[in-house]
Amino acid sequence: MIEALERGWRDRLPEPAYLRAMLPLLERHLGLASGSLDAALPPRRSQQPLGSGREPLLRRFTPGSIDVFTSWQGTVLYALVTLGLIQLLNLQLFRIASRGLLSSRPIPALDRTASPATASKGAVLEAYPDLRPLSKAASGQGLIQLRKSAMGPGPDLSLGELQLRLAEPTRVEVRSPRASSINLEAVQGQLSLPLLPPFQLRLDPPPAAEAVRWRGAPLSQAPATPGAYAYPPPAAPPAGTAAPVGAAAVPRP
Repeated sequence: MIEALERGWRDRLPEPAYLRAMLPLLERHLGLASGSLDAALPPRRSQQPLGSGREPLLRRFTPGSIDVFTSWQGTVLYALVTLGLIQLLNLQLFRIASRGLLSSRPIPALDRTASPATASKGAVLEAYPDLRPLSKAASGQGLIQLRKSAMGPGPDLSLGELQLRLAEPTRVEVRSPRASSINLEAVQGQLSLPLLPPFQLRLDPPPAAEAVRWRGAPLSQAPATPGAYAYPPPAAPPAGTAAPVGAAAVPRP
């Protein structure tokens, strides 16, 4: 009521009878002269000018007033702020998911046949065991994989460097199931290519001996196909069998 008096919002004031009793109390409490607040009283019907009406809502609406949540303008403002915050939250979640910091997979439902104590204990960790990398390492899984790789008789399939020394223009073709294919025309001089084995190499025309090196060691040609190289080298055929033509095929590791 005090704010309505200060701002001149007559439609927010109480009934004239209540207001006539309240204004003298306010004057006495504030130490004002008698009749100082009589201007807040509504005019008599005979004194009210024609065409005067209620003050427009937009004129008396301010974000800092008490009417911010009691008028339709305040409701619209509150709805816009809420929608904006929801949109910002969705954008933040999409940004986190795009960086791989938030899993988009749903958590599977718990087994209803299990007891409640078992179902509630570590259910999320059972669904996502990668959340406990230290426990996985303590169980010895890393050592098991390391021993398998160390004891395996297979060739080294880590990243290496292929070096070519070509004395004349040569067509270079590299095929690898673990990387993209490479096709180069009229290559001459020295060329170094980082590769992931296994791979097949074909040079046309065939170069001189020791012109192809893998990790610094010479790579030998396929016996039946000049200019064809492969790493790992193909296994030798059993005794008494003829080697197939184009034996530079790479066996699967």
